[in-house]
Amino acid sequence: MSREVVVKIHGLKKYFEIRKGFLNIFAAPAYVKAVDNIDFELRAGEILGLVGESGCGKTTTGRLMTRLDNPTSGSVFFMGRDISLLEGEDLKIFRRNIQMVFQDPYESLSPRTTVLQTIMEPLMNHNIGETFEERIEMVVKALEDAGLAPAREYLDRFPHELSGGQRQRVSIARALVINPKIIIADEPVSMLDVSIRAGVLNLMLDLRDKYMIPYVFITHDIAVARYISDRLAVMYLGKIVELGETDSVVFEPKHPYTQALISAVPVPDPEQKHGRAKIAGEIPSAIDLPLGCRFRPRCPQAFERCGWQARDLVDWLLEEERVAEESHPMFKHIGPLRPEGFVLTISIKQGGDPKAVKDWLEAKRAELKESRAMFRAMLTADDTLGDREVRVNCSSVSVGGEVVAREVMELLKESVDFKARAHPMYGTILDVTQADSYIVIKVGEEDAEAQAAIGKTRIESAVGYMQDFVKYHRRKSGYTEFTGVKAITGDAEARTVTIECGSAKMAAKRVAKEVAQIIEHDFMQGPGSTVRETFLPLVVRGSTIVVRITGSERRWDELAAFLKKHFDKKAEKLPVAKGVSSVTLRQTKSDRDIVAVRFLLVEEPPLVDVGGHLVACYLYVPRPAG
Repeated sequence: MSREVVVKIHGLKKYFEIRKGFLNIFAAPAYVKAVDNIDFELRAGEILGLVGESGCGKTTTGRLMTRLDNPTSGSVFFMGRDISLLEGEDLKIFRRNIQMVFQDPYESLSPRTTVLQTIMEPLMNHNIGETFEERIEMVVKALEDAGLAPAREYLDRFPHELSGGQRQRVSIARALVINPKIIIADEPVSMLDVSIRAGVLNLMLDLRDKYMIPYVFITHDIAVARYISDRLAVMYLGKIVELGETDSVVFEPKHPYTQALISAVPVPDPEQKHGRAKIAGEIPSAIDLPLGCRFRPRCPQAFERCGWQARDLVDWLLEEERVAEESHPMFKHIGPLRPEGFVLTISIKQGGDPKAVKDWLEAKRAELKESRAMFRAMLTADDTLGDREVRVNCSSVSVGGEVVAREVMELLKESVDFKARAHPMYGTILDVTQADSYIVIKVGEEDAEAQAAIGKTRIESAVGYMQDFVKYHRRKSGYTEFTGVKAITGDAEARTVTIECGSAKMAAKRVAKEVAQIIEHDFMQGPGSTVRETFLPLVVRGSTIVVRITGSERRWDELAAFLKKHFDKKAEKLPVAKGVSSVTLRQTKSDRDIVAVRFLLVEEPPLVDVGGHLVACYLYVPRPAG
């Protein structure tokens, strides 16, 4: 029987900005992508194991679930609400219902407070228990549940008077004393001796069976995760790469990274052959993540569709071909190499010949494409003028209620898959339609069980969800035009929620992002675009879009006038196009001649259902038609 979903994680991201020195103050910001767009759910009475090597984002996920950190984007839904938007009394209620057991019991317990004071503190913070004696009884019961008996003997002890296992049991008792609905256990046994780990793990299993409290069990030890978990989620560089029932993941791992983790677990049988899956290199930096599949640089099974990018070609040119050495025939032609995602721009030295570089690369591609996947992923090598760029400058625009409604509608359809069972609005939001400046949401019939679980009707849930949705994207995603949302009202009799929109102003930065998407859609995407191979990657700097292309000087001269004319025509039907204030051709100080090498554009692999569990790997993702 399927269990009720208690927490749903949807599109969760946490980026930490890296502080730059004074000399780099105007450089583009860099981020550590600790958690990057993950989705999963936690069911009642379930233990979900979150495994992966150090630095993969496990602990950050736990901290986001408890709101010790706020997400960069995405949502953690608890009792039908996005916890990042909770304030005041709602936030206090949430804090009571979710607790965390930390990794190091030597650091998480104050050395200056007794066991009684430590465990009683959450009772006092949440005003639980009417008398001091009643609170003492609650503390005693929590200690006994945590396996410390007779409990009264421990009340006056300080942490230094306890063993490591006893300290961790006190930490568990502190989490249990206020009867939470969820516990996040962050490496709860990694600091303990092997001899007492089993006791703590069995304690957690007993408490789960007794109170049906679901756990998220964070660990780097997949053997421990197998012992305690009902389901396993495997993380790598901020992404979940495999998710499924524990035995299915352990005995039939699909993702190459999961296979490597399983193979690293020691087998206590000297006669059993136990080969280890070989993976190359070290884990990449979370600041500069690989494009496409993040495991591709280390994967022994990588092929052309996994996401080869410009810096892979740079490594080959410098380390294998050694083009920077004077003895190489291309030394007199090839200058600085600048990787930009799936495009490598090769500067041509003064007196060098771009055609010679193009021909040499094409010859190498033909020679090596059968033996090396990187060369099968290489599409073209084109010459262009590197000292030119077209700048599309944007300004803010006023938009009417119909446009505001369309923006809300499009973002809702793009980011909220309410028809998926995993989404918290599944069964609540049935359909969304737009009528002029109004959005009408069809709401499902009431469900007594669901209403009892979250204390709200489906109409109330849908109204609250949309209020949170609009508030979140206006405040955190820069959708300033969402100030045009005038009212969100529910009609229980008609089973609808109506969003009324009025006029508002779209910020210049948002206009630039929209215009960049128009350029990509009209000129750079799909086989229907005849000039998609002409454009190099766009760069959006605030309210300005930098456009670069391949080809001759004549093509550059025509581009600025062409784009200006294109957006003048677009503005007749698309209000955001009115925000294009100027299109200018500029000369820069870059090298005049460059060769641009393009690779197959690859997105991150989605989670697909394989053999009963979800896997993010291009080995299993169906190839695109054509």
